Amino acid sequence: MMTPPGVPDGASVAVAVLLVMLLLRDILPLLKNWDESVQTSLNMGILPLLFSFGAVVLYKLVALF
Repeated sequence: MMTPPGVPDGASVAVAVLLVMLLLRDILPLLKNWDESVQTSLNMGILPLLFSFGAVVLYKLVALF
């Protein structure tokens, strides 16, 4: 069985998770119990999702042309 090339079905979920993590990164520092380790762990999750988002956008742009 061959997998057709393209954007996987989970791409929209990855974009939604990226948006939630970016919002949390902006909102959580306002809380009293904020810790720098939380920001570090959010950054560790945001970076791969940004690469995935960039790949999805690049694929969609190439598919248009």
